[in-house]
Amino acid sequence: MKNLQKLYNYFNFLSLDVVLGSLAGMGFFAHLLRVNPVIEIYLVLGLTVWIIYTLDHLVDVRKTKNQPSSPRHKFHFKYGKPISFVLTFAFILVVAMLVLLPTLQFLIVPGLVLAGVITLILVLLYFLGRKIAFLKEFLIALFYVLGITLAPFLLKQTLIPPQFYLFGVFYFLIAWINLLILSYLDREIDAKDGFKSVVNWITPKKLNSLILCLALIGIGMAAFLFLGQFSYFHIYTSILLAMLLIHIIYFLERNKNREAIRKILEVSFLIPFVVFLF
Repeated sequence: MKNLQKLYNYFNFLSLDVVLGSLAGMGFFAHLLRVNPVIEIYLVLGLTVWIIYTLDHLVDVRKTKNQPSSPRHKFHFKYGKPISFVLTFAFILVVAMLVLLPTLQFLIVPGLVLAGVITLILVLLYFLGRKIAFLKEFLIALFYVLGITLAPFLLKQTLIPPQFYLFGVFYFLIAWINLLILSYLDREIDAKDGFKSVVNWITPKKLNSLILCLALIGIGMAAFLFLGQFSYFHIYTSILLAMLLIHIIYFLERNKNREAIRKILEVSFLIPFVVFLF
């Protein structure tokens, strides 16, 4: 049991659960649009998400003068060199796949634009820190959703239905709430290690209110989607509502271990895999 727990911790520290969540998200929108991305698209998305999240963790630990406090950052601090090597290899692999595989070349131009904007934002976050800390979670959630919807959007040859945009906004809202909750849970450790987030901009009490306010907006969106859309779309609404409710329940459950809540919230992003049963 201890070995399994240790293995899962490595899986979590390396953000592989986040990678699987992104694949579930792209599958969700591909199913919604009735398109079928080839396996190479899933592989490129997974690698790209892993590169971005891992790079963010490595940049964070470079800012600390001593060993960081959180288990995730301790792991990247300890194994920074081998992780950096794998990161470089993954980046080269993504570029090579995009250039050499005909099934991926339609992603090159929009992918480069999105990657360029994300890189610019990461650079600004690194150098400006506190000045734009309030935007960090919002922008990460936005680019996360743009990333998982990009291929399905481009693969759709006919008119994009308005429901795609509605569910995109709902998904973004959940992703933003997720990041705000994690910032709220990590506020003391981040302050100790000098990491910047939304808590550098507003007080924990106001952040708590913001999270609950966004959650209520999400519930309102779910009600609108249930009442205002055809029953065909109810499965998609149910999936996103389940993800949202998990976030609300565990955010309000303050007695649980911070790391346990983090893992549960990240696992909740695997729920969209349910669409493959239909």
